[in-house]
Amino acid sequence: MICNACKKRESTYYQRHSGLNLCDECFIGYVKKKVRRTLGKSIIKNNIKIGMGLSGGKDSLVMAYLLKEYYNPIPNSEIIGLIVDEGIEGFRKKGIGMTIDFCEEYNIPYYITTFEEYVGCTLDYIVERSKEKNITANPCSFCGVIRRKILNKMALNNNCNYLAIGHNLDDIAQGVMMNYIEGDIRKLAILGKSVDNPMFVKRLKPLKYIPEDEVKLFADIMGIKYHKEPCPYSSLSYRSEVSEILDNLENRHPGTKYSIISGFERLLTYLPVEKEMDICKYCGSPSASDICKACEFLKRLNII
Repeated sequence: MICNACKKRESTYYQRHSGLNLCDECFIGYVKKKVRRTLGKSIIKNNIKIGMGLSGGKDSLVMAYLLKEYYNPIPNSEIIGLIVDEGIEGFRKKGIGMTIDFCEEYNIPYYITTFEEYVGCTLDYIVERSKEKNITANPCSFCGVIRRKILNKMALNNNCNYLAIGHNLDDIAQGVMMNYIEGDIRKLAILGKSVDNPMFVKRLKPLKYIPEDEVKLFADIMGIKYHKEPCPYSSLSYRSEVSEILDNLENRHPGTKYSIISGFERLLTYLPVEKEMDICKYCGSPSASDICKACEFLKRLNII
């Protein structure tokens, strides 16, 4: 099959939702253009500093690769890597090592911190503590809110204009559906709109219209070395159940995940965003209530 884009080379990838056949070269060009368009001219310009949350997985490193390419020729702009060691024995160190190797290969400044430095303990300890106290929240719930809080603090400390997160289309579709199912309208609004607060660094999601399998294909074609092992806690999460349902729907009805996000973005027009934010009485971070979600978890575990 000949590539539909260049009409010259053999196709190596069939995009089921569009019906396009693409060769490696045209596929790479397609992803680069789509991500550039997602960011837009208001982001890819001079005098911008972007902190990138990097884990060593394919999503964060593909994001970093693309942002490096976009910003490299732009004067007075900077991208930096922000790395958080959650403290997962036998897993996390390998991902951090691959992130450091990537940053050094592409000449990206990076900063590393740990859960222990910010909250006084590792994720492994938090998980064990939750079992002892019969708290049923899964490890991803603890990890997610604490990691987001730490990345925001790191971005603030480094005077970043934006915090870039490597969430792909699958991740966002899963997040939307989880909040739909739970009926959490406030979290739906927060998922899609930036909070306007000087203590909250605005988020960027450069890969939000790129499916997970295309992120992986991009990384493999470009020879980006990434941490392939899944987090040992990920299979325990509610998200993994929703992911399986969406994958089945996508297989039977190509384009389902795009449709979920498209409908969500239209719905955002009608969702209110809280203008006023409280300050967490424990850590001083912006919060929807007087105790932020991270400190609420830690308080339930008697860690603070």
